[in-house]
Amino acid sequence: METTKISDYSGSTLLGMNGGMVESPDGQHIIYARKADLTKPETEIWICDHNLSNHKKVFDVLCGNHNGPSATFITDSLIVFRDNDNGLACFRIMDADTGEIRHKIIAKESHCAQNGKYPFSISSEYLGKNPDYPEINSCGIYILDVKTGKITLAATDSDIIEMVRSHGLTPNEYTASVSHVQLNPSATSVMMRLGVEECPVFGALGCIDLNTRKTYVIPDKPVHQLWFDDNTYMATRQFNQGKHIEMETSYIARFSKEGEELEILGGISNHMDASSDRRFFAGDRCYPHYAPNVYLYKRGNKNPIAVFEIPHDEHTTWKLQVHPNPSFSRDGKRLYFNRQLKSENGQYKTEAVFADISSIVKN
Repeated sequence: METTKISDYSGSTLLGMNGGMVESPDGQHIIYARKADLTKPETEIWICDHNLSNHKKVFDVLCGNHNGPSATFITDSLIVFRDNDNGLACFRIMDADTGEIRHKIIAKESHCAQNGKYPFSISSEYLGKNPDYPEINSCGIYILDVKTGKITLAATDSDIIEMVRSHGLTPNEYTASVSHVQLNPSATSVMMRLGVEECPVFGALGCIDLNTRKTYVIPDKPVHQLWFDDNTYMATRQFNQGKHIEMETSYIARFSKEGEELEILGGISNHMDASSDRRFFAGDRCYPHYAPNVYLYKRGNKNPIAVFEIPHDEHTTWKLQVHPNPSFSRDGKRLYFNRQLKSENGQYKTEAVFADISSIVKN
């Protein structure tokens, strides 16, 4: 199927993580990044109208290509994106209408905001780096209420270590430095990727219910997990037979917090997302030695109903770390992703694109 470029920019354009909020809640605007050279960190944050008019640069950042600056919308005017501060990761929350930076916090950013709350994590290298936020005084997972500006500590590093041990797993030096922190839609549970000794390939998936403090851990977790609803996950199930992670046996499924597979949602995948009504799913074939095509699935069917072909360029996919990272629009009528171009004379480029899938998803 055909795709449409978000921008005619001469360099590269990038979208953020799979399942990111590419569009504003009202569906009127798109956020993306521009990069003149994929081998350099200089990156620009841009916003345009839904019809691809009125492109406006809003900020300059430094970042790599893996998930770009992870730029997403929080509200119709508030955006969040990753930057770099003297070699440390930070994130900024900005009013795109006025240009005001509401918050700059040196920390590891999360996937996106939910219910007006944005989670982030602090590990030892970030301690003492946020003098404007004295409440950030220990390692762990924090939650920022973007409306009030209040920051609360959701889980300490000791909580995370104890959670792992209580589920019979062995912490390692990286366990408390969690990643992929995500709140469920009601912001009552937080999940995170954990490094543990027993799961060197896939890691573990941890979850803490913020009201009851009950914890859950899934060893050898499914990958690129997102919340399906308040109580279950959707993710790609992958298998490793000791030599490599298999592409052909991967599939998208729904899981309970305890790790039980509840249903099959789609077929071959790595990075994945779902339409807001959970009727359609998308996954990319982002595996070594394959073109990283994007597939669209109808819930419960491993056979794709549409295929979006992407040129095969191992250097761009793996050395430069540009992954398709599919994300649905808020209304489910568009599928956004990164589409790399075939390199020419050693020039590597990628484009942020979308496919109009409205004729498919109406059935």
